[in-house]
Amino acid sequence: MTNIQIEMSIAAVLLLILIIASLKKNHISTKSSIAWLLLPIVFLLIAIFPEPLTVLSNWLGFETLSNFIFLIAIALLIILCFFLTVVISHQQTQITKLIQEVSILKHKEHKNDKQK
Repeated sequence: MTNIQIEMSIAAVLLLILIIASLKKNHISTKSSIAWLLLPIVFLLIAIFPEPLTVLSNWLGFETLSNFIFLIAIALLIILCFFLTVVISHQQTQITKLIQEVSILKHKEHKNDKQK
């Protein structure tokens, strides 16, 4: 194994430990952790078997493997940002509905208190 493969393997194991610790402490939900658990697995696969990624990057016309890896990382970050934006928008809609429901209930409660 080369130095970079050893470093990627160590990074993958550390990331896996961090994710599992966050799960145990309920810092992230199980649903969210599934995507994060895939990352160290992919790191390990790339560290153990770098040849397929090298062949793919050469086939796509990249001069170096690092350029291809950066492109993949940037694309994944953009996708992650999009999905997080969708989640935030959904939560904003839910918060607005909850505020409206609480306001209606408070208004009804206040109206009932006046009638007594």
